[in-house]
Amino acid sequence: MGTAVTDQELLALNQKGFIPGPDETEMEFQARVHAAETFFRAPPAEFQEMDRVPQPHWDWVSHHLQEIYDFKPHSIVAFYSNRKLAPWQGAASWIIDSKPGPLCVVQLRKGFRKGSFLRLYSRDEILAHEAVHAARCAFQEPKNEEFFAYFTSSARWRRVLGPILRRPWEALLFLTSTAIGAVIGNFIPPTILLTLALTRLIRQHIRFNKASKNLMARIKDKKKIRAILFRLTDKEIEELSQGRMIEDDQTIRFRTIRLAYF
Repeated sequence: MGTAVTDQELLALNQKGFIPGPDETEMEFQARVHAAETFFRAPPAEFQEMDRVPQPHWDWVSHHLQEIYDFKPHSIVAFYSNRKLAPWQGAASWIIDSKPGPLCVVQLRKGFRKGSFLRLYSRDEILAHEAVHAARCAFQEPKNEEFFAYFTSSARWRRVLGPILRRPWEALLFLTSTAIGAVIGNFIPPTILLTLALTRLIRQHIRFNKASKNLMARIKDKKKIRAILFRLTDKEIEELSQGRMIEDDQTIRFRTIRLAYF
Protein backbone atom coordinates (compact mmCIF):
# COMPACT_ATOMS: atom_id res chain seq x y z
CA MET A 1 0.00 0.00 0.00
CA GLY A 2 1.00 3.61 -0.38
CA THR A 3 1.88 3.43 -4.08
CA ALA A 4 -0.50 4.33 -6.88
CA VAL A 5 -2.80 1.59 -8.16
CA THR A 6 -1.90 0.69 -11.74
CA ASP A 7 -4.55 0.22 -14.41
CA GLN A 8 -3.85 -3.52 -14.48
CA GLU A 9 -4.23 -3.80 -10.70
CA LEU A 10 -7.45 -1.82 -10.77
CA LEU A 11 -8.93 -4.04 -13.47
CA ALA A 12 -7.91 -7.16 -11.56
CA LEU A 13 -9.50 -5.88 -8.35
CA ASN A 14 -12.66 -4.96 -10.26
CA GLN A 15 -12.89 -8.56 -11.46
CA LYS A 16 -12.64 -9.74 -7.85
CA GLY A 17 -15.58 -7.59 -6.80
CA PHE A 18 -13.53 -4.89 -5.08
CA ILE A 19 -15.48 -1.84 -6.21
CA PRO A 20 -14.45 1.62 -5.01
CA GLY A 21 -17.14 3.43 -3.07
CA PRO A 22 -18.52 6.83 -4.13
CA ASP A 23 -16.43 8.71 -1.58
CA GLU A 24 -13.34 6.51 -1.39
CA THR A 25 -9.93 7.89 -2.22
CA GLU A 26 -7.33 5.69 -3.85
CA MET A 27 -5.52 5.27 -0.53
CA GLU A 28 -8.72 4.38 1.32
CA PHE A 29 -9.63 1.86 -1.37
CA GLN A 30 -6.22 0.19 -1.15
CA ALA A 31 -6.49 0.01 2.64
CA ARG A 32 -9.94 -1.58 2.46
CA VAL A 33 -8.84 -4.20 -0.06
CA HIS A 34 -5.82 -5.08 2.06
CA ALA A 35 -8.02 -5.31 5.19
CA ALA A 36 -10.55 -7.55 3.41
CA GLU A 37 -7.88 -9.94 2.15
CA THR A 38 -6.24 -10.08 5.57
CA PHE A 39 -9.61 -10.62 7.26
CA PHE A 40 -10.35 -13.50 4.86
CA ARG A 41 -7.01 -15.23 5.41
CA ALA A 42 -6.97 -14.77 9.17
CA PRO A 43 -10.37 -13.79 10.57
CA PRO A 44 -10.73 -12.81 14.24
CA ALA A 45 -11.12 -15.57 16.83
CA GLU A 46 -14.91 -15.21 16.93
CA PHE A 47 -15.10 -16.32 13.29
CA GLN A 48 -12.45 -19.04 13.30
CA GLU A 49 -14.69 -21.64 14.95
CA MET A 50 -17.62 -20.99 12.66
CA ASP A 51 -18.78 -23.32 9.91
CA ARG A 52 -17.22 -21.60 6.89
CA VAL A 53 -18.79 -21.89 3.44
CA PRO A 54 -16.32 -24.04 1.46
CA GLN A 55 -14.93 -22.75 -1.83
CA PRO A 56 -16.78 -25.33 -4.03
CA HIS A 57 -20.05 -23.77 -2.86
CA TRP A 58 -18.97 -20.55 -4.60
CA ASP A 59 -18.21 -22.12 -7.99
CA TRP A 60 -21.58 -21.61 -9.69
CA VAL A 61 -22.02 -18.22 -7.98
CA SER A 62 -18.71 -16.97 -9.37
CA HIS A 63 -19.67 -17.91 -12.93
CA HIS A 64 -23.17 -16.45 -12.55
CA LEU A 65 -22.00 -13.08 -11.20
CA GLN A 66 -19.26 -12.88 -13.81
CA GLU A 67 -21.95 -13.08 -16.48
CA ILE A 68 -24.29 -10.58 -14.82
CA TYR A 69 -22.08 -7.95 -13.16
CA ASP A 70 -18.58 -8.78 -14.39
CA PHE A 71 -16.99 -9.91 -11.14
CA LYS A 72 -16.20 -13.10 -9.24
CA PRO A 73 -16.59 -12.94 -5.45
CA HIS A 74 -13.22 -12.95 -3.73
CA SER A 75 -12.10 -12.81 -0.10
CA ILE A 76 -15.61 -12.96 1.36
CA VAL A 77 -15.91 -14.51 4.80
CA ALA A 78 -19.12 -16.59 4.71
CA PHE A 79 -20.42 -19.10 7.24
CA TYR A 80 -23.44 -21.25 8.11
CA SER A 81 -25.31 -20.22 11.24
CA ASN A 82 -28.87 -19.47 12.35
CA ARG A 83 -27.75 -17.04 15.03
CA LYS A 84 -29.41 -13.59 14.95
CA LEU A 85 -31.37 -14.35 11.76
CA ALA A 86 -35.03 -13.34 11.81
CA PRO A 87 -37.50 -16.20 11.15
CA TRP A 88 -38.08 -15.00 7.57
CA GLN A 89 -34.39 -14.51 6.79
CA GLY A 90 -32.45 -17.16 4.92
CA ALA A 91 -29.24 -15.16 5.01
CA ALA A 92 -27.77 -11.80 5.89
CA SER A 93 -24.78 -9.63 5.07
CA TRP A 94 -23.18 -8.02 8.09
CA ILE A 95 -21.11 -4.90 7.57
CA ILE A 96 -18.24 -4.54 10.01
CA ASP A 97 -17.00 -1.00 10.44
CA SER A 98 -13.23 -1.10 10.44
CA LYS A 99 -10.67 1.69 10.32
CA PRO A 100 -9.61 0.96 6.71
CA GLY A 101 -13.23 0.72 5.57
CA PRO A 102 -16.32 -1.54 5.69
CA LEU A 103 -15.82 -5.31 5.72
CA CYS A 104 -18.63 -7.70 4.82
CA VAL A 105 -19.43 -11.06 6.40
CA VAL A 106 -22.08 -13.30 4.82
CA GLN A 107 -24.24 -15.57 6.97
CA LEU A 108 -26.44 -18.39 5.64
CA ARG A 109 -28.87 -20.61 7.50
CA LYS A 110 -27.52 -24.04 8.31
CA GLY A 111 -30.19 -25.58 6.11
CA PHE A 112 -28.40 -24.28 3.02
CA ARG A 113 -25.48 -26.63 3.56
CA LYS A 114 -27.48 -29.25 1.64
CA GLY A 115 -28.06 -26.89 -1.29
CA SER A 116 -31.51 -25.48 -0.54
CA PHE A 117 -33.72 -24.43 2.35
CA LEU A 118 -37.37 -25.53 2.63
CA ARG A 119 -37.28 -26.00 -1.16
CA LEU A 120 -37.90 -22.27 -1.55
CA TYR A 121 -34.41 -20.91 -2.16
CA SER A 122 -31.25 -22.48 -3.45
CA ARG A 123 -27.89 -21.92 -1.82
CA ASP A 124 -26.49 -20.65 -5.11
CA GLU A 125 -29.16 -17.98 -5.40
CA ILE A 126 -28.75 -16.82 -1.80
CA LEU A 127 -24.96 -16.68 -2.03
CA ALA A 128 -25.18 -14.67 -5.26
CA HIS A 129 -27.64 -12.28 -3.61
CA GLU A 130 -25.41 -11.70 -0.59
CA ALA A 131 -22.24 -11.46 -2.71
CA VAL A 132 -23.84 -8.48 -4.46
CA HIS A 133 -24.18 -6.72 -1.12
CA ALA A 134 -20.59 -7.61 -0.26
CA ALA A 135 -19.27 -6.17 -3.53
CA ARG A 136 -21.18 -2.92 -2.89
CA CYS A 137 -20.32 -2.71 0.81
CA ALA A 138 -18.71 0.72 0.32
CA PHE A 139 -22.01 2.07 -1.07
CA GLN A 140 -24.91 3.44 0.96
CA GLU A 141 -27.51 3.45 -1.82
CA PRO A 142 -30.81 1.86 -0.65
CA LYS A 143 -32.96 2.62 -3.70
CA ASN A 144 -31.23 0.22 -6.07
CA GLU A 145 -29.36 -2.13 -3.74
CA GLU A 146 -32.07 -4.80 -3.69
CA PHE A 147 -32.64 -4.37 -7.44
CA PHE A 148 -29.07 -5.48 -8.04
CA ALA A 149 -29.29 -8.30 -5.51
CA TYR A 150 -32.59 -9.76 -6.76
CA PHE A 151 -31.55 -9.48 -10.41
CA THR A 152 -29.31 -12.48 -9.77
CA SER A 153 -32.35 -14.68 -9.09
CA SER A 154 -33.24 -17.44 -11.53
CA ALA A 155 -36.97 -16.82 -10.92
CA ARG A 156 -38.43 -13.96 -12.92
CA TRP A 157 -41.07 -13.15 -10.29
CA ARG A 158 -38.31 -12.64 -7.71
CA ARG A 159 -36.41 -10.35 -10.05
CA VAL A 160 -39.57 -8.27 -10.46
CA LEU A 161 -41.12 -8.36 -6.98
CA GLY A 162 -38.11 -9.12 -4.79
CA PRO A 163 -36.96 -5.48 -4.43
CA ILE A 164 -40.33 -4.41 -2.98
CA LEU A 165 -38.60 -4.12 0.41
CA ARG A 166 -35.53 -1.95 0.83
CA ARG A 167 -34.81 -2.44 4.52
CA PRO A 168 -35.36 -5.35 6.96
CA TRP A 169 -37.61 -3.28 9.24
CA GLU A 170 -40.11 -2.82 6.40
CA ALA A 171 -40.86 -6.56 6.46
CA LEU A 172 -41.33 -6.47 10.23
CA LEU A 173 -43.68 -3.47 9.95
CA PHE A 174 -45.83 -5.19 7.32
CA LEU A 175 -46.00 -8.48 9.22
CA THR A 176 -46.86 -6.70 12.46
CA SER A 177 -49.63 -4.61 10.86
CA THR A 178 -51.03 -7.75 9.19
CA ALA A 179 -51.03 -9.67 12.47
CA ILE A 180 -52.77 -6.81 14.26
CA GLY A 181 -55.25 -6.53 11.40
CA ALA A 182 -56.11 -10.22 11.73
CA VAL A 183 -56.86 -9.72 15.43
CA ILE A 184 -59.00 -6.58 15.10
CA GLY A 185 -60.47 -7.41 11.69
CA ASN A 186 -59.01 -4.37 9.93
CA PHE A 187 -56.55 -4.88 7.08
CA ILE A 188 -56.51 -1.28 5.89
CA PRO A 189 -53.02 -0.45 7.36
CA PRO A 190 -51.20 -3.41 5.73
CA THR A 191 -53.10 -2.76 2.47
CA ILE A 192 -51.90 0.85 2.48
CA LEU A 193 -48.33 -0.26 3.20
CA LEU A 194 -48.45 -2.81 0.39
CA THR A 195 -49.88 -0.28 -2.06
CA LEU A 196 -47.19 2.27 -1.23
CA ALA A 197 -44.45 -0.36 -1.57
CA LEU A 198 -45.78 -1.57 -4.95
CA THR A 199 -46.03 1.99 -6.24
CA ARG A 200 -42.45 2.67 -5.19
CA LEU A 201 -41.33 -0.60 -6.80
CA ILE A 202 -43.01 0.16 -10.14
CA ARG A 203 -41.50 3.65 -10.24
CA GLN A 204 -38.07 2.27 -9.53
CA HIS A 205 -38.39 -0.38 -12.25
CA ILE A 206 -39.34 2.35 -14.74
CA ARG A 207 -36.46 4.56 -13.61
CA PHE A 208 -33.95 1.71 -13.82
CA ASN A 209 -35.10 0.67 -17.31
CA LYS A 210 -34.88 4.25 -18.56
CA ALA A 211 -31.34 4.55 -17.22
CA SER A 212 -30.39 1.34 -19.05
CA LYS A 213 -31.88 2.55 -22.34
CA ASN A 214 -30.21 5.93 -22.10
CA LEU A 215 -26.85 4.32 -21.40
CA MET A 216 -27.38 2.10 -24.43
CA ALA A 217 -27.04 5.21 -26.59
CA ARG A 218 -23.31 5.05 -25.83
CA ILE A 219 -22.78 1.35 -25.17
CA LYS A 220 -24.54 -1.43 -27.07
CA ASP A 221 -23.29 -4.32 -24.92
CA LYS A 222 -26.04 -5.15 -22.38
CA LYS A 223 -23.58 -6.96 -20.14
CA LYS A 224 -21.41 -3.84 -19.90
CA ILE A 225 -24.49 -1.71 -19.19
CA ARG A 226 -25.44 -3.91 -16.23
CA ALA A 227 -21.87 -3.80 -14.97
CA ILE A 228 -21.74 -0.01 -15.19
CA LEU A 229 -25.09 0.51 -13.45
CA PHE A 230 -23.93 -1.86 -10.72
CA ARG A 231 -21.07 0.53 -9.99
CA LEU A 232 -23.20 3.71 -9.86
CA THR A 233 -25.00 5.54 -7.06
CA ASP A 234 -28.75 6.05 -6.79
CA LYS A 235 -28.35 9.69 -7.81
CA GLU A 236 -26.29 8.78 -10.90
CA ILE A 237 -28.89 6.19 -11.98
CA GLU A 238 -31.62 8.79 -11.44
CA GLU A 239 -29.74 11.28 -13.64
CA LEU A 240 -29.27 8.66 -16.35
CA SER A 241 -32.99 7.87 -16.29
CA GLN A 242 -33.64 11.56 -17.00
CA GLY A 243 -31.29 11.55 -19.97
CA ARG A 244 -28.41 13.32 -18.26
CA MET A 245 -25.19 11.46 -18.93
CA ILE A 246 -22.76 11.13 -16.05
CA GLU A 247 -20.16 13.86 -16.02
CA ASP A 248 -16.52 12.89 -16.23
CA ASP A 249 -15.33 12.15 -12.72
CA GLN A 250 -11.71 11.71 -11.72
CA THR A 251 -12.37 9.43 -8.75
CA ILE A 252 -10.91 5.93 -8.63
CA ARG A 253 -14.43 4.53 -9.07
CA PHE A 254 -14.94 6.27 -12.40
CA ARG A 255 -11.40 5.46 -13.42
CA THR A 256 -12.33 1.79 -12.96
CA ILE A 257 -15.54 2.19 -14.97
CA ARG A 258 -13.75 3.93 -17.84
CA LEU A 259 -10.97 1.36 -17.96
CA ALA A 260 -13.28 -1.64 -17.89
CA TYR A 261 -16.32 -0.60 -19.91
CA PHE A 262 -15.65 2.35 -22.23
